[in-house]
Amino acid sequence: MNITLRPDIQERIAEKVQKGEYENADALVQQALDWFLGVEDERELEETRSAVEEARGQSERGEAVAAEEVFRELRARYGISR
Repeated sequence: MNITLRPDIQERIAEKVQKGEYENADALVQQALDWFLGVEDERELEETRSAVEEARGQSERGEAVAAEEVFRELRARYGISR
């Protein structure tokens, strides 16, 4: 895979490698992506928790949604066909 980075980002990476903070550019980019993807996973987990809490509240107030409707929305959201 080849990725093109802006010149300013390339300079910052080169500086960190030159200072010895990273063995090479690949190591820095790998760490940055690991962090970013981890944050994305945490964000998705928090969104799911929030949705579950909202659903519990709706259920307690008698505002529940039929399970088939929920499953239909989930299949559409994640591109799953029966």
